[in-house]
Amino acid sequence: MKDLLPVYVVSVKKFTDRHLMIRRQATQFGLSIEFIWDFDVETMTPDDRARCDQNVLPLKSMSCVLKHIEAQKRLLATEHDICLVLEDDAILGAEFDRKLQNTLALAGKLEGPWLIFLGGMDNALDARFFANQGPSLIESPLTTAEAYLINREGCFERLAWLSDNLISKPADHFLAYLDTMLSIPHYRVSLPFVTQGSITGLFPTSLDSSRSNKPAWYLALRYGWNRLRKQKLPIWFSRIRAQFVRILNK
Repeated sequence: MKDLLPVYVVSVKKFTDRHLMIRRQATQFGLSIEFIWDFDVETMTPDDRARCDQNVLPLKSMSCVLKHIEAQKRLLATEHDICLVLEDDAILGAEFDRKLQNTLALAGKLEGPWLIFLGGMDNALDARFFANQGPSLIESPLTTAEAYLINREGCFERLAWLSDNLISKPADHFLAYLDTMLSIPHYRVSLPFVTQGSITGLFPTSLDSSRSNKPAWYLALRYGWNRLRKQKLPIWFSRIRAQFVRILNK
């Protein structure tokens, strides 16, 4: 199923260093990727900009969110039911191919429209994530948009809404906001396996002003610390606690 999965990469033509990395990862994990070059800031038309609330969104944010919407249009132009959307700074974790296959198997049990977020390796998670020993899907909204799966039903509903409404939020916030309005559930994998190079310090960010003035070494240290305290340590403590409970119940 992975070999047939459309994979759309949201990118900008001039980000050649990101292109090299994502292509290298695609080769490593056997993905066939399709870059979305449409809606670069330099080539956006007045009609493109008119799809967004120009009083709220800066041009770079307009460009990014329109590329994410384009990925949904491209899925509907195929015969596939599911696609993977990646941003060009996505860092695919160890055994990404196996974990993606597991996630697709879980997705096959879902009904109706949905979105499955694969990223957020430095996000704070709740106790539901730490209690799982194996891969599972947990209903929870996406926080960033570096890697997610979507299905045809959800794309139909989003594009229908967009035919009469303007986009007023950046891509990640927009997807969370719109899907809440449309009652499209979001799921996250119990163990996230994708992160962002712009968060780890690998690439300079082009959208987040809170990171743009920070040196790469600082971003790398902050990412490692956040990953440790928000996910690795809580998972470790949860498993130790579960072992003690099992011992006490014997």
